[in-house]
Amino acid sequence: MTSRVIRLVAAAALLCAAPAAAQGAGAVEVGAFARRTHFDNSLGMKSTLGVGGWASVAIRPGLAFELDVSHTSADFKSGTGSTTYTPVHARLVGTFTTGPRVEAALGGGYVRNSYGGSFDAGDGGLSALLGLRYHATNRVWMRLGLDLDVMFHPSSDSPFTFYTGNWALTLGAAARLHGGGAGGAASSESVGLLR
Repeated sequence: MTSRVIRLVAAAALLCAAPAAAQGAGAVEVGAFARRTHFDNSLGMKSTLGVGGWASVAIRPGLAFELDVSHTSADFKSGTGSTTYTPVHARLVGTFTTGPRVEAALGGGYVRNSYGGSFDAGDGGLSALLGLRYHATNRVWMRLGLDLDVMFHPSSDSPFTFYTGNWALTLGAAARLHGGGAGGAASSESVGLLR
């Protein structure tokens, strides 16, 4: 029951997001970030730091489609080697103005994980994003985010346990390349849609 209420509130928040004055449909943003990933205990992998990039396209003011990919190498806790880890997130992200230069970001979508090296496996699941954006200028901003990924593995021949969950902290910067308009001094504080 609680999870159903949370999903309904999140969906309503995305649909009712107040548009930022300087954003417009079709605005394109790109950026880079560092991601500190904490793996599910069942994977037996140490937390690690990786790097990645993202791109977003505004669907409407305050709502965009975002795609990000990152890459890292993680050691096994047992000390028996390491593996590479490459998650790809595709999600809708809404932003909500919380101050003159600050926005909250809330998103959800799909994640596809690829594990290389000795592990050589992959899985997919649901992803959520919670974050804060700080606008340094009308085209450049920084975002601190929390990624929450959950994957289910119902197949008995899966190398994973039935449920795994990874979470990560991200810190990055981005720039708007196209669209959205610069507006006046007031609207220049609210630009971009994602990270």
